[in-house]
Amino acid sequence: MNRISYKLTIADWSVDSADDPKTELLSLETRLAMNSSHDFARVVIYAPPAPQPGLLEQAVGAATEALGLGSGEEESFSVQVRGKPIKHGDTLTIDLTASDRSGRVMTAEVQSINSSLGQTTITASTGKRKIATSRVSQVYENQSLDQIVRDFASQAEVDVGDIAAGSSYSYFVADEARNFLREIGELAKRDGLDLYFDAENKLTLKKFEKTSADHTLYYGIDILDLRLTNTKPPGDHLLVYGESPSSNQGSNTWHWFAKDLSSFRGDLGEGVRTFAIQDSALRTKDAADSLATGKLGALKDQASQGRLKVLGNPALKLGDAIEIKNVPKPELNGLFKVTSVRHVFNKGHGFLTWVDFSGQGGAAAAGGGLGQLAGAVGL
Repeated sequence: MNRISYKLTIADWSVDSADDPKTELLSLETRLAMNSSHDFARVVIYAPPAPQPGLLEQAVGAATEALGLGSGEEESFSVQVRGKPIKHGDTLTIDLTASDRSGRVMTAEVQSINSSLGQTTITASTGKRKIATSRVSQVYENQSLDQIVRDFASQAEVDVGDIAAGSSYSYFVADEARNFLREIGELAKRDGLDLYFDAENKLTLKKFEKTSADHTLYYGIDILDLRLTNTKPPGDHLLVYGESPSSNQGSNTWHWFAKDLSSFRGDLGEGVRTFAIQDSALRTKDAADSLATGKLGALKDQASQGRLKVLGNPALKLGDAIEIKNVPKPELNGLFKVTSVRHVFNKGHGFLTWVDFSGQGGAAAAGGGLGQLAGAVGL
């Protein structure tokens, strides 16, 4: 039987079930995802009202206020747990353990508090909420993807983790009509990068290039439920047109018209089922080729999407490669990319984990390298 424990910290309040199994926690749920505009943690605790002060204490408090001896500071909305205040903006961290597997599954900021006479529900969000509500009108000259993204992150006041260098832009315009999440997502897809916030609440842009599993999940041992949908990709041939044939004269040149763009466009795949994409931010053939590779890879990667439920596993992370084995139906076995992780713990049902995944279903089906077919968020 798996030993399950948790450590939950919000501001100055912290509980560790390994030391105190009778904590206030009733349930918790976390979700981090690549293909979603929202990550969240939801914590439900039993926090009954604190004992009311006696008549003498009330009289002393009223006299103090009347004499103006209070702090004079306006207090923000908060709830008390074991005498510790919890308010909006407080940092929440959750660490989970199941048997010999343990790890941090969430770092977020408190966004809402639902309080009743006994039960209190606290909801927190990652920095994705901040970049989804931040906008700016700004021009970047001679900047690389990571430089632009780091500036966005600084303005939105979010931490950054692993950010790929990405393409260079001689001229890039950020428009306040689009929020930072959309701006960064479009930058990411041009280089075939996945965009997400990790378990430490750090903005991450990485290319999936794994050809072996980080975790192996076995039918009859780990897996409680599994389903996979495979859809024929909507296209086999991709054409990408940038702003102009400027690559013929260098990336610093501006656009002009040309009769034949074949030598300047990105062209990948073959067949009559063709996609054509125009992106004015692309000013070189290399950039057009990069987007063509990422987009076609995303179409193939997302053609296979599935979800599985396993016994609680805090070691599963976004961007991990999982291998599913020993399933009686052979099409459900293979190597896949983790695109969403949801953990649920409560005292009635224990600890369970749901994983969304994508991919071609193994190295053979993916042409020997699923990483070469990795998709980009928002495609």
